Amino acid sequence: MQKTRRIGAAIALVTAALGTATTVATTPAGAAPRGPQPVSNWLQSVRAGTGSWVSIPWRTDRRICDAEVRVRGERVRVEYPGARRSASFTRGDTLRPGHTGHTRVRVTAYRRGPGVAKLWATISYDDCGFRARTQTRTAVLSLPVLRHTGPGGLDGPGGPGHGRPGGPNHDGPGAPGHSGPGQDSPGPQRPAGPGQDGPGQHTPGGGQGTSGN
Repeated sequence: MQKTRRIGAAIALVTAALGTATTVATTPAGAAPRGPQPVSNWLQSVRAGTGSWVSIPWRTDRRICDAEVRVRGERVRVEYPGARRSASFTRGDTLRPGHTGHTRVRVTAYRRGPGVAKLWATISYDDCGFRARTQTRTAVLSLPVLRHTGPGGLDGPGGPGHGRPGGPNHDGPGAPGHSGPGQDSPGPQRPAGPGQDGPGQHTPGGGQGTSGN
């Protein structure tokens, strides 16, 4: 009888231990972060050294209010619409599940070559309830940067060290030290003037006397 009780107690202990392990294992999944997060961590590509507007898409699994987004980056200048110090969604500061909110910022990446710049987008919000406390969350974003090839910029026409037709350091018409139109080219000659071998000069008997006998 006592042996049976000991076996029953052992089974009860094992069952309790398994239940505890199951609870511990499922706790992290139940405590998964909730709230707003970017739809994608990759933004659209921009040209180096050129200010460009990019959009950060957001989604959420619960309704949020009073959303405010601030962005910073590595060697990236960030500006907000209306010269403000932060931005929200294009259609207000509220976002509901099943909808996508877009935050627009102007970025200028200071890079000479192509690469990927890292940005940090911090969003502050609340749960829309009475006396709801403000929460914050930061997401890491990747900004592809392309080489600048525009006029007057890096590797573009008209940049330093590149001559243009008709300008210095270029073998084109009008360059210093080069023949241009109207120089050293055969063309119609002007009528001969005084002192030149023109008509009426050095003609036999013209304007000279003859010796008499």
